[in-house]
Amino acid sequence: MDYQEINKQNLPKWIDALKYLTTILKENNIKYYLSASGLEYILGSKTYPYDIDLFVSRGNVGKALELLSPLSITEIHEWNHKYVEFQGKCDGIPFEICEWEKEPNEITQKKFKDFEISIIG
Repeated sequence: MDYQEINKQNLPKWIDALKYLTTILKENNIKYYLSASGLEYILGSKTYPYDIDLFVSRGNVGKALELLSPLSITEIHEWNHKYVEFQGKCDGIPFEICEWEKEPNEITQKKFKDFEISIIG
């Protein structure tokens, strides 16, 4: 099974899910940044992302869970024995809202399709 081909076919749903999730965070003044394969993809990599990894402050993980609770599939839990996160699915696309290790010095906006994504700049 060619997972890159499956991810490529799911790309329109992935883009819609990314736009939806980041719009909810922005509308609720939750600072975030995109990471992992999603970031690589919007920066021009030919690796097609499977999921969406968004990082926020510890205090905003709970707020994000509250806002996205209809989509969540886990409660907030620890990872790496010190950070918190939760997982969900948006139109079948898996996502994670994770606590960032430390607040980034600079978050910039990257134009992607018809919207902007917050990335570490």
